[in-house]
Parts: sequence; C-alpha cells; structure tokens
Amino acid sequence: MKWFTTIGLIFAFLLHAKAQDSTEVTQPVEVIQISGMVVTGDSLAPLAYATVFRSRDLRGTMTDVNGFFSIPALAGDTITVSSVGYLTQAFAVPMDLELPRMNVVQPLGRDTVSLEEAFIYPWPTRERFREEFLQLQLSPDAYMIAQERLDPAALYDRLMEVGRDGEEVYSYTVQQQAQQNYYAGQLPPMNIFNPVAWAKFIDALRNGSLKR
Repeated sequence: MKWFTTIGLIFAFLLHAKAQDSTEVTQPVEVIQISGMVVTGDSLAPLAYATVFRSRDLRGTMTDVNGFFSIPALAGDTITVSSVGYLTQAFAVPMDLELPRMNVVQPLGRDTVSLEEAFIYPWPTRERFREEFLQLQLSPDAYMIAQERLDPAALYDRLMEVGRDGEEVYSYTVQQQAQQNYYAGQLPPMNIFNPVAWAKFIDALRNGSLKR
C-alpha cells in the first residue's frame, strides 16, 4: 500500500510538471507591427528604397518612394535600417509596449566617402607623352595660327553666331513659365510705357544682343 501511494505521488508530480511546461510553451507570442518613415538626417526628406530588416532572421522590407515602411517583429527584436550612401542605424523594439504596434521616424546621416585625387591623361606614361609631343613638330606658323584662333575679338564673334545652349534655353523657359504663373488670372503690365525697359532695349540694339 505504501508503494502504491509513493508511485501515485510521483505520477501526479510528473503530470503537474508536464502541464506547466505545456502551458509555458503554448503561451502566445505577441507580434508587434512597426510602421514609420526613414528620412535623411540633414533635411528630413523621405528616403526611398532604404532597407529595413530584423537582425534576428535578416528578413525585412524596403521603404517606398515616400520613405514609408511597415514590418512585423517581436518584443526585444533589433531593427536595422540601411541605405547606400548613408550610415546604418538600428533600434530595439521595447518589451513593455501597451499596444501591439509602434511608430518610428528613423533619420539616417550621410556617409561621406573620400576618394584619393586621380589624374587622367590621354597617354599612359610621361615618356609616351614626350614622344607624341616631339612628333607634332610644331612650327612658328602653327603657333601664330593658334594665337589668332584664341583672339578675344574672334572668340566673341563666334559666340555671337552660336545660339543658346541647353542651360540658357532651360533658364529662359523657366523664367517665362514663372512669369505666366505670377500673372495668372490678370493682365501682365505693359512695358511700352516703362522707361527702364526702353533703356534696356536701346542697350540691346547698341551691343547687338537682339541679333542672337
């Protein structure tokens, strides 16, 4: 009878320990949804296509064009944020969150990479440059022709014959669009009675700017 009592107590103890273990294992783990934005540290502009991942399993997501991201994680996880040209940052998910969600705004500082100075030459070595230069056999006549082509008056005449480049055309177009938007819904001023405009017009006639 004593042996049966001892065996019963041992069996009951094992069942109780197993029940505790099963309760601990089956305890649900709360998933926390982390949402936020990744911005630049200097201007706080949204940083698109930055990588956001969990350091625990190296799984994550990327920010959209507006710098927004959303990723699930567990309490205590470390979230790493990285982007090309910026310093990598990381933050930990708190253990004592009241709600299963978390909002984050993560700034990234710029990672400045200094490159050594590089000189690019059309010849691989100095000796090759010396050989090519001596083979030119420059004469005084060629030197005089070069000086004539670099004459300031001749350069100015060629400049007057050349039309506007891309930068000038773009600047002129942007100015015209800005002026149209500024006077939208109203009549623009009439410069025919503006003495300053007449003075600019006469100067343009004198220096030949209207020919361009």
